[in-house]
Amino acid sequence: MRDLDLRLSHVRKSYDRPVLQDINLCVRNDSYVTILGSSGSGKSTLMNILGLVESHDGGEYSFNGTLIRAGVDYPKLRLHDIGFIFQSYNLIPTLSCKENILLPCMYEDGGDSRNFDRLISLLKIEHLLSQRVVTLSGGEKQRVAVARALILDPCLILADEPTGNLDPANREIIISLLRHEHQQGRGIILITHDEQTAKAADTVLRLEGGFLHES
Repeated sequence: MRDLDLRLSHVRKSYDRPVLQDINLCVRNDSYVTILGSSGSGKSTLMNILGLVESHDGGEYSFNGTLIRAGVDYPKLRLHDIGFIFQSYNLIPTLSCKENILLPCMYEDGGDSRNFDRLISLLKIEHLLSQRVVTLSGGEKQRVAVARALILDPCLILADEPTGNLDPANREIIISLLRHEHQQGRGIILITHDEQTAKAADTVLRLEGGFLHES
């Protein structure tokens, strides 16, 4: 796992109106940050910028020593350093659970699956590996998605409403897992509207009016 050094300085983003006006954020391996925000507050836009999926309009974004520039793609940083966990799981339904988990390894030069056994044991999904994801419950799908997100040992977990579709028992499993992975040295950025889920973080920020405020 690489050291994490993520810095946003006065980052801005507009569409037909300003969405992010002055975002400042620093995240390292010892950071567990929740960003709260209501619908339409810009949470998804901020997540896409953090995840190197979308460009910012102004300000400065530095990720592990790389100055992120508008219009430039950064596939290696996304693959190696960021593990994405989504509310909608984003699994491929025609593949088995094992194939979904190992999918990122196909794009890793010389990559292997040494992390695989640890993850399936930690997530208690050994019995699901041969099944196709269409047969799984929501909680099972999210655990498979988490294993996929962590298979290449990223230094940052970027989680977008990861418990939004889960019942209380499965929500607690995911929250506990995020805490465990943070204790292993991964930085966590959790984006949610759920106040209860937010409390698991060390730092809680609120996105309002295009600015981040301490909650």
